[in-house]
Amino acid sequence: MPAGSPDGIPVESSAKLIIAAGEQSPDLYYRTGFLTPDPYIYAEIGEESFMLLSDLERDRARKEGRATHILSTSEWEEQARKEGKRGLAGIAALFLKSRGVSSLTVPFDFPFGLAKNLMSEGFTVSPADGSFTPSRAFKTREEADKIRRVQEGVEKALWTIVALLKKATIRDGWILLEGTRLTSEKVKFILKQELLTQNLIGQHTIVAGGEQACDPHNEGSGPLPAHLPIVFDIFPFSESTRYFSDMTRTLFKGPVAPQHQALYEAVLSAQELAIAKATPGVESSLLHQAVEDRFAELGYKTGEVDGRMEGFFHGTGHGVGLEIHEEPRVGKTGVPLLPGHVITVEPGLYYPRLSGGVRIEDMLYITESGAENLTTFPKDWSTVAIP
Repeated sequence: MPAGSPDGIPVESSAKLIIAAGEQSPDLYYRTGFLTPDPYIYAEIGEESFMLLSDLERDRARKEGRATHILSTSEWEEQARKEGKRGLAGIAALFLKSRGVSSLTVPFDFPFGLAKNLMSEGFTVSPADGSFTPSRAFKTREEADKIRRVQEGVEKALWTIVALLKKATIRDGWILLEGTRLTSEKVKFILKQELLTQNLIGQHTIVAGGEQACDPHNEGSGPLPAHLPIVFDIFPFSESTRYFSDMTRTLFKGPVAPQHQALYEAVLSAQELAIAKATPGVESSLLHQAVEDRFAELGYKTGEVDGRMEGFFHGTGHGVGLEIHEEPRVGKTGVPLLPGHVITVEPGLYYPRLSGGVRIEDMLYITESGAENLTTFPKDWSTVAIP
């Protein structure tokens, strides 16, 4: 049982602490549901939780936030000034000492300057061993529905591009729209507009054609080629719920060469194998192994050729939630998939000498009995190859 302080306030020797802006810390937002552009103090002490904010934010926090106690930092600022303590770290030190706290667990990426200030006040500061909020990896049905709604917006935006590509023409190996070469920048601008109409914020969207698609994180630039693969990787978050979704599709404008058709079919086949394995209790690494085995079986090799990597040289997937990349990972090392996990399955093949890369990505919600695919955008040739 916690000891009691002289004034009767129960005290604990240890606490969990976050000092961050709600808009920048998924762990903080997950705990409080409160968004701020500026940092504030959040502490969990025993069975209680505390938000310490400026007077500017306190009243709003009392309406929107989740904590057992929502306090104003002004209660501590004058004492902090008198004692020469600086900023939020100084206020946090005074508050935590008043509760008998001496040991702090903080997120792994807790700012070094704040940690140093707290240690100078006599606190033991330790980064969390692993995830600061392990429960974030397990989405409720409500959270999965929030992700699915973002995904619906992504698919609506990509259908807009499909319609645009249907109107486009081809000349000299390039895609033309109203007589002008269609560029990656133009397509990304349209996608961003479409996402914004649905209150979705899309950053670093990938629209990469031809050889550019062979670098999985190349966002793409310049005119888009006809006949060659164009990779669309779209991963916005909802401005209201803060949840992400993540989908990749590879599309073609015009007739597709046999080598690119085979490349696409290989990636789709590998993805379908991995998706079929995504059931509760299965090690996520087995999904990755299934992809590697299928590519090897089909003769697609991975390695460095002429100074560039080619083949399949990234993980098969990752968790999605309040961050675009979170637990669990789906790669060479893995963890058991459990109900509540939301993962991507996104194998790809990249061959610069074929002037093309292909990646296909869906999101799965692991349930008690299997996996629910949150992605519905088609992957068949009637949609993928646009005449």
